[in-house]
Amino acid sequence: METTFSIWKTSRSLYLNFLTSYSLEQLNKIPEGMNNNLIWNIGHIIAAQQGLVYRLSGLTPLVSETFINKYKNGSVPNGETTQEEVDEIKALLTSTHDQTLVDYKEGKFKNYQEYQTKTGFLLKNLEDALQFNNYHEGIHLGFIMKIKKFI
Repeated sequence: METTFSIWKTSRSLYLNFLTSYSLEQLNKIPEGMNNNLIWNIGHIIAAQQGLVYRLSGLTPLVSETFINKYKNGSVPNGETTQEEVDEIKALLTSTHDQTLVDYKEGKFKNYQEYQTKTGFLLKNLEDALQFNNYHEGIHLGFIMKIKKFI
């Protein structure tokens, strides 16, 4: 699992770079023909990881229910994300990774509710969820690369 966590940390660094390289206006811009923006995609990967790893393990997520609802699957940006929210997302990119690693090493993930993803993957255990999470974050990195061409 060391490689899985290492890949995930690198992924989160890439996302953090977007947050520090683009203005608040650019992060919030929804290009014509698209239904979300840079900041939504970054918030979404955090919310999704919390659901895939913590909720499906029967544990309380590390982020608020409000945060999860704002960025969950099927949601869309509902207004301008503030700089305060961007700063929170910056912190969560690192803290959720780091705390998940601590919780994993401490053996806090004892149960896992199997989950069929919308893309067809059956997640049977925590290890499946962590590996799928890296795949999922890669998909959203692709979306971000596309969006950045239009802002």
